[in-house]
Amino acid sequence: MIQPTLEEGIPLHEVTFLVIDLETTGGSPTDSRITEIGAVTYRGGERLGTFHTLVNPGVPIPPFITRLTGIDDLEVADAPPLAAVLPSLLEFARGAVFVAHNARFDFSFLNVALERHGYDPLPPPPVCTARLARRIVWPDVPNVRLTTLVDHFRTPTRPRHRALADAEACAEVLHALLEIGGRLGIRTLGDLHLAVAARGRPNFGKIRLADDLPHAPGVYLFKDREGRVLYVGKSKDLRSRVRSYFYGDARRMVGELLERTVAVEGIPCGSELEALVLEARLIREHEPRFNRRGRTWRRYAYLKLDLAETYPRLKVVRSPSGRGAFLGPFGSPRVARLAKEALEDAFPLRRCTRPMGAATRFPPCVLAEMGRCLAPCDGRVGPERYGELVRSLISSLTSPGGLLGALEARMRALAAEERFEEAADARDRLRALAEALERGRRDAWLLGARELAFRDATGREIRFPRGILEEVDARVPYPRERADEVAAVRSFLARRPLTLLAADPPLAEPVAGGADLHRALARLRAAAADQGPAAATRRAPNGR
Repeated sequence: MIQPTLEEGIPLHEVTFLVIDLETTGGSPTDSRITEIGAVTYRGGERLGTFHTLVNPGVPIPPFITRLTGIDDLEVADAPPLAAVLPSLLEFARGAVFVAHNARFDFSFLNVALERHGYDPLPPPPVCTARLARRIVWPDVPNVRLTTLVDHFRTPTRPRHRALADAEACAEVLHALLEIGGRLGIRTLGDLHLAVAARGRPNFGKIRLADDLPHAPGVYLFKDREGRVLYVGKSKDLRSRVRSYFYGDARRMVGELLERTVAVEGIPCGSELEALVLEARLIREHEPRFNRRGRTWRRYAYLKLDLAETYPRLKVVRSPSGRGAFLGPFGSPRVARLAKEALEDAFPLRRCTRPMGAATRFPPCVLAEMGRCLAPCDGRVGPERYGELVRSLISSLTSPGGLLGALEARMRALAAEERFEEAADARDRLRALAEALERGRRDAWLLGARELAFRDATGREIRFPRGILEEVDARVPYPRERADEVAAVRSFLARRPLTLLAADPPLAEPVAGGADLHRALARLRAAAADQGPAAATRRAPNGR
């Protein structure tokens, strides 16, 4: 059996290569048959063995194939059938890495033949000398045909559409390519596979920037000649990930990034989670031009019930500062406004922006006439009664069962009246509010714990001795500049099946409203998949 390519770190001089070529009756692996097999094995530049045989295909050889290869029906009449050849070929190839020119053809042909005769297919990936040449020597050569590469490298064996000669020519080209590749940093089997699989034009000239990086989880920073950080990324294996950039990438942004890069800094981390947090922190700190989310933290917003005012109102603010009750952070001011509108649908707070003291009076707006504002502006209510409304709102944020039920009932009523656009708006506002409430509870657990410990599916323990982010104040909401860090931890924990080992204080969903919040979000998220304006009400007509 061919060697599996799991040992990507093995040096190339220790790898046994099986360089193979097939002659066939046509171009289809399923409809055509093999007529000749030629193969050579090499290790460290030393030739180990040769395998060559004609094969009786059991079908007539087309005339055009005879003209191309010189192999006709008479020549293969006494040759063994493929079934008799395969055991010897597999034994010859044992422990070797498959190599061919335009390898997909030979690899597919041989695998179809193996499966047809009851053998396991060869493990991928094959090494293709045509693709490798395209990465290493193009455009110094006009094309990557085998004859062109033989002429370019002046190798002694010329291909002539016969299996053994073509395999030997391919092996000589392979060694010439590996010699150049070694100077460019292609030194292991993993490097070779990356080079063959690369997209676009590689940047081998800078691959040595990754030489000092460790095989460890961490964060890497691409820097320009002035020392500015161009890009921040994370990886489970710093060295391998950074090197992969230089093997070619078709994206224009990556090409521009590599052109500007003169240094790469790696910061090893103790775990993938630590790397996630550090990446978010460094992106916020440096705002690299090649990170799409370099400035996204500036978009975060909060909902504030301003308790410094005599008649508090809801505001969308950029930071959780001053005296008030807060909800957030939200991903954008637009989402924060949706949650604000949901609360204003349920509580008739004033919405005007005019400053008000206890004695301030001015004409009421249309919302007061509609009964959607208590209208302290014309003295209908005083600070005491208005304060009761504010306290009710704050209590509903802690125990949101009644609030969510009222908003869902309003949404269903709008749909029942066939006011579907308004029902869809009500659904979006309710979802923005419910998701913020759920996220706030989870973040309060994670940030406020004096100790947290989990075990993941691999048995490894993940511990947070003083909350998930030691530098972040345990209060919720936290500053927007740390929102990406908290989101990274939240996402990391949500993606993995974890067993809770320790929690101080114990993590427990508050009973009041917890189940209602969970059920409401489940209905809203399921309805969103339907993408219909009244989907939420159709799915849950009785709120169940």
